[in-house]
Amino acid sequence: MEADPAVVDPAAAAQEYIQTLRHALTELDIPALTGVLGVLEKAYIDRRTIFVCGNGGSAATASHMVVDIAKNTRCPGAPPVRAISLVDHVSALTAYANDEGYENVFSGQLVGLVEPGDVVVGISTSGNSPNVLKALAFAREAGATTIGLLGSPGGTARELCDAFVTVTGGSIEREEDVHMMLVHIITRHLRALVRGNTWSALTTASARTQ
Repeated sequence: MEADPAVVDPAAAAQEYIQTLRHALTELDIPALTGVLGVLEKAYIDRRTIFVCGNGGSAATASHMVVDIAKNTRCPGAPPVRAISLVDHVSALTAYANDEGYENVFSGQLVGLVEPGDVVVGISTSGNSPNVLKALAFAREAGATTIGLLGSPGGTARELCDAFVTVTGGSIEREEDVHMMLVHIITRHLRALVRGNTWSALTTASARTQ
């Protein structure tokens, strides 16, 4: 009797997912990630604010990133990392979506918050979410630096980011998995910087060129 083609072997499916995820990790552009870390280091050293946005699963990643870099990097006597999530203010999100359109939910908030030298991080697996693109574009106009955590190939967001990392995951789920891992790498890096355990080569290289 032939097996029902609709029946999937869960162990094989899990193994395939994991193998593809491993491949996505090996494909990460480490120099690009280093560029992202350098931008965030400078924001901390200059006492600037980091704003983060995204939609759906990327909104959850944005919220997670902010609590991690703001709370899990703290050290007594050291200035905290200044970070704000643009996805968690429900009243603001619904007001901008209702009155000005969903594409303005992040840029509308930035109008009253972002300043030159701040950093705006857009998280998007497609790289084409209109509200993320408008946030990145407005940030640049305001003199902020822009970062993207993107899927592959990065969409229009690549053109609006001063530093970005793309993830070749083959699916949104895997790309979101790797984005979350990148958030934890960023958190650990900033924590080491804040606690004085690591004076990064990125920072010292930047200081030599100033």
